[in-house]
Amino acid sequence: MTTGQLKGALLEFTIRSLMLNCGFASVRPDGHYIFQQRGTGLFFINGKGAAHDADVLMEPPIQMPFSYPSRLLFECKSYDKTIGLDVIRNALGLRYDINEFEIVSEDSIKQRQNNRRANYAISNRKRYQYQIGVASIEEFSKPAFEFAANNKIPLLSLRWFLPSNTCDLFHQIDQNYLTSIPQNVRQLLYRYLKDKSPDSKDDSIYEPLLDYLMGDLLIGAILRTFDRTINRFVIGLLETGDLLFLFSRQDNVRNLMSEFRFSDKNEARIHYNADNPTRWTLSIRGSNISTDRLELKFNVPINLVQQWLLFNYDKTAGYNLKDQFFSRIFIFHQRFSNYGLPFTLINLDSEWINNLRND
Repeated sequence: MTTGQLKGALLEFTIRSLMLNCGFASVRPDGHYIFQQRGTGLFFINGKGAAHDADVLMEPPIQMPFSYPSRLLFECKSYDKTIGLDVIRNALGLRYDINEFEIVSEDSIKQRQNNRRANYAISNRKRYQYQIGVASIEEFSKPAFEFAANNKIPLLSLRWFLPSNTCDLFHQIDQNYLTSIPQNVRQLLYRYLKDKSPDSKDDSIYEPLLDYLMGDLLIGAILRTFDRTINRFVIGLLETGDLLFLFSRQDNVRNLMSEFRFSDKNEARIHYNADNPTRWTLSIRGSNISTDRLELKFNVPINLVQQWLLFNYDKTAGYNLKDQFFSRIFIFHQRFSNYGLPFTLINLDSEWINNLRND
């Protein structure tokens, strides 16, 4: 195990944990199309040109009817620099390679010459539509953002929701730190971070590791901060198919989202920061007068920001943008197997939007 592998595994662990906490499920290998490499714990997914390392491969809580079921694969980049356009272009190529893959054998090709053949010349397997996202420790360059938006590639940076000094700790993981970890703990650590098969881990196996991390000032400190932050994170879906990654500074996000879930009288409004038009805040208040207001910050998909920019960030154009694209937001926060749907539907306050237009 190298320091690069350890940093990458740690980033994968945080992204996978975020998705699990929002109701997504880990994809299990089928041993053929998706397989696990012996001895490494790495997952691979077959494409037209090659088999690709699947860093974080998840299934969403719900599927859309009348189409192939979808899956989300995050490419994780633990670089200590801004993520550039080349990385996002590679993600687009990966999406094409995976989604266009089909298993066709020599025998099946020959059978096409026989109009009375008994079998179809296609593989008998369940097919999926794969979306590819890119997750990183650092921010993304403007060209990378624009390319991702135009090709509907979700982006997620740890700096959007973890403290800056915590993100800096990733880059302090060096060879001296690695060799300071006892050999038995080091092996458990890598296994723990790369464990993709279960949605929850048996902590009894990892007791020596967890005891060690309690006092560790690098990876232990990162994971302790992450544990305090994870329940402030939810995932939103617009009707356009764009994903939103929403973060709150409040600790009671789960309780509030559960309350909003059973009410059709929630008051939801969206505000933007004049100094940063790509950073918006979704503010929600429940029908109960005693309910706290929940504020969730998110980065607006850059393709929508570009539409607004055509009007020079005009206020009325901003109101129209909110009404047209954000009138309904599906927010996934965790599984609700006992209550049915695993999401909360948030409707934007249309009366508030109309009043803004008329002022």
